[in-house]
Amino acid sequence: MDFTIEKETLLSALTTLSKINPTRTTLPILSTVFIKTHDNGMVGLRSTDLEVEMEIGISAKVLESGETCAPVYKLLEIANSITEETVSINVNETQRMRIKTSTGKYLLMCSKTEEFPDQREFVDEPKKMSASFLRETIKNTTYACSKDELKPTLNGVLFTFSSTSVTSVATDGHRLVKYVCQQENNETETVLVPHKFLNIIGTGAVNTKKASLQIYKDYITIQTDEIKLSSRLISEKFPDYENVIPKENENETKVKTKNLLSAVRKVSLMSNKTTKQIVLKLSSNKITVSAEDHETGGAATDEIEATTIGQELTIGFNSTLLTEILKHQSSEDVVILTSSALSATLFNLVGEKETQTTTLLMPIRI
Repeated sequence: MDFTIEKETLLSALTTLSKINPTRTTLPILSTVFIKTHDNGMVGLRSTDLEVEMEIGISAKVLESGETCAPVYKLLEIANSITEETVSINVNETQRMRIKTSTGKYLLMCSKTEEFPDQREFVDEPKKMSASFLRETIKNTTYACSKDELKPTLNGVLFTFSSTSVTSVATDGHRLVKYVCQQENNETETVLVPHKFLNIIGTGAVNTKKASLQIYKDYITIQTDEIKLSSRLISEKFPDYENVIPKENENETKVKTKNLLSAVRKVSLMSNKTTKQIVLKLSSNKITVSAEDHETGGAATDEIEATTIGQELTIGFNSTLLTEILKHQSSEDVVILTSSALSATLFNLVGEKETQTTTLLMPIRI
């Protein structure tokens, strides 16, 4: 294998691919990137963690075709440190990679490609959807996914495609987000997609405006001319979330989103480091946000203007979860809906048109 390539092109591809490779694995080959050069001047790079797989095609001056598996993080470090505009890469029969620039030379041991997982092939006919909705959907839902690998059902976002809309739902058991956007679809389908696949798209690695989304029986793929990203779907059944969302709420509080977020952030500095509990007292014309740490003796209180219809309530929340919810509220005002201090609380946006967001947070017993 022998080729010359622009350093920034190589660096960009490796940076994106390294998000796929597991940081810890019992299979060393998964810490490598599969590199294959073609006589037509294209270099294909592929990474996988056995669940998510990505392939990127980049242009280069190919002098000799071939293939190898290079340690992705070390190769990324080298590419990131090089200041020259172009690099030459050669791999000999013993899998030793020689990386040359105008002033330097690097030697890197690679692996044979036989152990690298085969590229995925799909035999069933996919359902094709527009991917244009994904960026906003990812931004508004994936933060609510569980990061607990022992709860695979909650490790992804549930997508329900109808003829006129896409409904996306994520939950970690403490909070839930339901995001509905209007989009015409040629197919109807319901799939549970891992958050890792979605978060990679959310970084901007894939141009969703130019991408096609394809749903197979067990996999989902998104593809452009340069990048193909695929993931195994989560097979476990998603919880019946509709029964969790309260339909009737006696109390309604309207408040400026940024004011409530600011108060929560300030007061949470004095909350208990373990429970992270803060308290919201909803009154007719204000919200009093407070926290107290009995272990250290610290306490804080902040008042903000608000309008409440219903009875006065005092509710406890995890400050970290509440902060994340408010950070993802895109409207100027947020409406807090609840029926009691121990029931699920809704945080709804004001003035949505093309989308509809329902955000739920479970309170903490005070």
